[in-house]
Amino acid sequence: MQGNRSEAAGTDGLDGRLLEALRKNSRLSFVELASRLGTSEGTVRTRLRRLTGSGAIRAFTIRTAAKNVKAMIDLKVDTNVDTSGISRRISRIGGVEGVWEVSGDWDIVVIVETTSTSELNEVIERIRKVPRTKSTQTRLILKETWDER
Repeated sequence: MQGNRSEAAGTDGLDGRLLEALRKNSRLSFVELASRLGTSEGTVRTRLRRLTGSGAIRAFTIRTAAKNVKAMIDLKVDTNVDTSGISRRISRIGGVEGVWEVSGDWDIVVIVETTSTSELNEVIERIRKVPRTKSTQTRLILKETWDER
């Protein structure tokens, strides 16, 4: 088992398969997870407790099927700034689902879900007011596809 252990994540092959199953459907019961992974329910329970305690799993979340307005907002920020600080500040804005610091033409990508385009516009305006934000580009997400295996 030691040969399969990922040093960076502190997980082995079973942990990786468990995380992948939860990424696809975090509603699976311990019994169902154990069956899919070919292990016992107790092993799944113990590993989930360890993965959550170590911070490898930071949150369990949901994906809604509501007819909301979802967008991807790309941001450019000033050079030589605390990009992580800007990301943290943006992550606290209502409607923000996720924030990623990325490479390429843009510095930060934000996923936003709102109930209307006017609410989306309000979120964009709040993001633009974050100090050291230079520019934004917003793309509406038209369709999401998830593998529910």
